[in-house]
Amino acid sequence: MYFTKFPHSANFTFARASTDPNVLLASDKRLNYSLDAYEGEIYHLRVASDAWGENASLEPLRLPKKAKGKRLKFSPSLGLQLTDDQGQPILSSCDDETFGVSGNASLFQLSVPPSARFFGMGQKNFGRVEVSGLRTKFWTTDVWSDFPASQWVDGPTDPPYFATPYLVARLNGVYVGFLMHNPYPTWISTPGIDESRVFVEWQRTAAELVLGNEGGEPNLWIIYGPTLKDVTTKLQKLVGTTPLPPLWSLGYHQSRWGYGGHQDLLDLDKKFTQHGIPCDGLWLDLDYMRGFRIFETSKEMFPKGVKATADILAKSGRRIVPIVDPGVKRELGYRVYDDGLKENAFCQNAEGAPFVGMVWPGETVFPDFSLEKARDWWAGYIKELREEGFGATWLDMNDPSTGPVDPQGMLFQNGKLPHAAHHNDYALGMQMATRQGFLDAHPDERPFILSRSGYTGSSNFSAIWTGDNLSNRFYLKTSIPTSLGMSISGLPFNGPDLGGFGGDATDDLMVDWMKAGFLFPFLRNHSTKGSSHQEPWAFKAGTLAVMRRFIRLRYKLLPYLYNLFIDQEEQGEPIMRPLFYHFEDAKLDTIDDQFLIGPSILQAPHLDKDANREVMLPGKVHWYDAATGEWVKPGMHKVKKERSSTPLFIPDGAVIPMRAGTPSDNKTDLRQVIFHVFASPFWRGETEYRYRSDDGISFGYQRGERSELVVRVKRTASGLQIETEQTTNGYGATHYRFVIHGEATKVSLNGKPSKQSPVNTRLAGEMLTTFELA
Repeated sequence: MYFTKFPHSANFTFARASTDPNVLLASDKRLNYSLDAYEGEIYHLRVASDAWGENASLEPLRLPKKAKGKRLKFSPSLGLQLTDDQGQPILSSCDDETFGVSGNASLFQLSVPPSARFFGMGQKNFGRVEVSGLRTKFWTTDVWSDFPASQWVDGPTDPPYFATPYLVARLNGVYVGFLMHNPYPTWISTPGIDESRVFVEWQRTAAELVLGNEGGEPNLWIIYGPTLKDVTTKLQKLVGTTPLPPLWSLGYHQSRWGYGGHQDLLDLDKKFTQHGIPCDGLWLDLDYMRGFRIFETSKEMFPKGVKATADILAKSGRRIVPIVDPGVKRELGYRVYDDGLKENAFCQNAEGAPFVGMVWPGETVFPDFSLEKARDWWAGYIKELREEGFGATWLDMNDPSTGPVDPQGMLFQNGKLPHAAHHNDYALGMQMATRQGFLDAHPDERPFILSRSGYTGSSNFSAIWTGDNLSNRFYLKTSIPTSLGMSISGLPFNGPDLGGFGGDATDDLMVDWMKAGFLFPFLRNHSTKGSSHQEPWAFKAGTLAVMRRFIRLRYKLLPYLYNLFIDQEEQGEPIMRPLFYHFEDAKLDTIDDQFLIGPSILQAPHLDKDANREVMLPGKVHWYDAATGEWVKPGMHKVKKERSSTPLFIPDGAVIPMRAGTPSDNKTDLRQVIFHVFASPFWRGETEYRYRSDDGISFGYQRGERSELVVRVKRTASGLQIETEQTTNGYGATHYRFVIHGEATKVSLNGKPSKQSPVNTRLAGEMLTTFELA
């Protein structure tokens, strides 16, 4: 598999119309095509052939109702055109070269305006949100094994661990999404100029947008916005929104390759309590297993069993999260191997025997997750894992990693399908089976699964971390555009390893990484064996203080984060968003070092050592500087770097639910909330915020066990008017208070004048003077 070489259109035969309706001709091939329209201006262009067979995707899309689409037209003569609301074309075919075939490969070529801009592509680490002028392949890799270290130490590696063949284009001000729903290797070539990749003229990409498949049935979904928010939420609903995760999974997590078992976990638990640092998950890498044998826990590491340790940690509200790889040690007498052979659950090689790779246990075989019976077999072992006392799981090496062995010898569907058919969605099948195992063990408890690799649809089963990274500023800086690209590509529950997995994190780097990443959707501090320890107390006292402070601020903001995840499940809204998701200011798509958490928090972290920075505050309203308490006009501003604070801004009129005080534990009761209202003297608007609360762990909210409180804030000539309405009470009454950020002013609460008492509040910097309503 060549990662950096791509099929060329000159080697393709382009289809032409035939006398039969819905049939295309290409050389001696007869191809059936169809164009279906769905509600929301979603279009599906499918080309079928016996040579391709049926779509091999493991996870189907969530199709809306069919509709009469008028915006996209694809005629028998291969004339394709997509129009905007004014009827003007924004996307069209390329004369007689729209759809081409070359053996089992296929491609679509589309003409776009010269001003087109491109985004998305999932987990690419190009270091920028806008992705014009790139050729890129979608093929899941084990980066540290498949690329030389000289490349991944401080440079982008493409393709990465996760494959998301999805692209967003801005065409004459309108956003359009392109999803290739085909797990075979795919590639995209975007027009534009990326001089960093152009050393000779032929390296420049073509003027057309190219969307290609190296095999499998061509399935192109075109999603009309018109806004980025519209196209993102439509995509998310199409591939599946993220099921509401348990509240504890949104907390802080501590991991290291080297933590072994009972004693390490109790030591960590004790130190987090001593230092007053909230933490919800303690993670175990390979050392908890007996000789790298999955589903076999070392009795040496857990002398009294996992449950005994888990029961102790439960008093602190912490869970044990173990790593699980797909590779099964090839060893007769090992229960999992013997059972897998009996059930014929493993991928095969060309000789009809189990395919063998070389991973941690040595010679290793791999479950064939493309088979339903193999997924059921795997779910049974996961059920045992959960019942053993482990609280969640972390799926690693599922790219799949086969070590020095070429994975293309691994065949699927009892040896009937080539490796390319399910390489990209191998991890997806593993996620499907793992989630089922957790639900079998505890049907009324929301599972939490983290995975390294995955494919379109993984959002239904697992959170994703961005894979092995290093303790350096390249990975710190690229974490922002990488996570943003994932967020608008249907993968909202994501985040990098805080501080870097490999190498040694310095105090300065760890401080900057913590301040940049403390509100990422997923927050885990993870490091490798042999590197410097990265627990907060492993650093100098000043660094420990900063890390503790921002971990506590995350817990203070958990009610806000949790409600964003509710919005994700219900509406498909991402948690982490680029600035141009909500704002239309010029050149916002060139800003790769700022981001939004929901609609009401803007972060602009310092990413360079000892360097001040400029911050762009978009829109038309003032912004509240959460470090100083000052109101700042929109526009570009210089911000000085301070060790104990970070640039964090909140727009005028925002309402943000928070925990009281400065949390030092992980005991979050969502029914107890303080609404922080940000209203400057300049604000003359109205705002409404829906706050939802439930038990944070069960599926009771689906049975009506959820409460909702609506908060409405309005500025009038006489001051602020705040109204509350408990619209649902399935989880009991919401106990709330209000804190006002801004100058003291008259405030009425539910029609009655309210007294204000000055209180101190700390958010992203110094102590702020705010006003609590009596």
